[in-house]
Amino acid sequence: MNDCPLILKTDISPETISHDLGLNRKLVYQELKAVEKDVQLIIEKVMNEGDQAVKELTECYDLCRLTQFQVFPEEIERAWKQAGTDFQQIVMKIVERVRDFHQNQLEKSWWFNRGHSQFGEMVLPLTSVAAYILGGRASYPSSVIMTVIPAQIAGVSNIVLLTPPNAQGKVSPDVLAVAHYLGIENVIRIGGAQAIAAVAFGTESIPQVDKVVGPGNIYVTVAKKLLCGLIGIDSLAGPSEVLIIADESCQPEWVAIDLLAQAEHDPLARSILLSPSASVLMETKKNINLLYPKNPFPFSKKVPISLYQVENLTTAFEISNTVAPEHIQICCKDSLRLLSMVQHAGAIFLGNWAPVALGDYGFGPNHVLPTLSGSRFSSPLSVRDFLKKSSYIFPQEGDPTLNYQDFANLAVREGLYYHQKSLLARMSE
Repeated sequence: MNDCPLILKTDISPETISHDLGLNRKLVYQELKAVEKDVQLIIEKVMNEGDQAVKELTECYDLCRLTQFQVFPEEIERAWKQAGTDFQQIVMKIVERVRDFHQNQLEKSWWFNRGHSQFGEMVLPLTSVAAYILGGRASYPSSVIMTVIPAQIAGVSNIVLLTPPNAQGKVSPDVLAVAHYLGIENVIRIGGAQAIAAVAFGTESIPQVDKVVGPGNIYVTVAKKLLCGLIGIDSLAGPSEVLIIADESCQPEWVAIDLLAQAEHDPLARSILLSPSASVLMETKKNINLLYPKNPFPFSKKVPISLYQVENLTTAFEISNTVAPEHIQICCKDSLRLLSMVQHAGAIFLGNWAPVALGDYGFGPNHVLPTLSGSRFSSPLSVRDFLKKSSYIFPQEGDPTLNYQDFANLAVREGLYYHQKSLLARMSE
């Protein structure tokens, strides 16, 4: 029997995890740096040569020769019609649930008066965005739902889908079917760094956008990094990860399946179990080794699943908050009470009935999440990512709080002569 590669340890602490994370950050930086020159060349080629560069790069990386990048509207509509009633019903239900959740994230403009003056902030949608939908290893129609719906709720008027073609130049029919149901007509069959560069600069046939969202491979990630500032991005995506905290109230077989489910995302995905119970760890290990050989699509032998025994649940949460995982599952008695112990996590799954896969496929929250400990400083993709804010002031003459002299004095301290003059000019009126 082929056992799954497992790491079973008892010597773990927040300090050892912090050290390991530091090493991991260095490794990730080196991996990004290793492809940066190649990505820079791709970006510059697309910037200078437009469509012709995109065609050549698609032939090189995706092994297909395209005559047209845009998917015909008839093909998008046909994909929905041929998807089958069962798939259509699933999509409609999930779209409704995801919309229900994200509708609550919509922000509104606001204003207030101080003295005789008015202050405020206008909240406006972005004009154009591109949603990158992964191809290659699998088809991800769920990612269409997760990236498009928040943008639509925000009021984005122009949404473009980018997705890599296969060797025959075709795009996943499931991706196209969901695009049709959501009313997306602009689907462009290109991927990789060339896709990000194309929408950053625009080409003869590919529109320029204001922001790109959605995870991709390392070339996509580095392209987003290099072009950030010229266009908006959501985040720099790394390998997917789950950290499960479980006590003796968990179902070890379910925990084993959940760890394996995360491991099948990517050869570099991380699956971690923390438990104070030796029996939970041993039962989970036994179930992993029973389930692992049954996968019809076996993953890389390099994928380890890490099982750690901790002193107690408090230590488990200290470690989790150090890791700041993309997903955390709390499979413990009274999981809701333990929610307050989570400081850093992209998405939180409470109780035995909440596997990460439930979030992946649209129970409500978004599945585009910060990785690589990014939940320490960033958040899941949301409606807010497709909104921008502009502050405004409307000062009125005679407002007792409008003291130009104070501001002019500060301008003098900063050595800005015409700033001072600009302010004092209003005092002479």
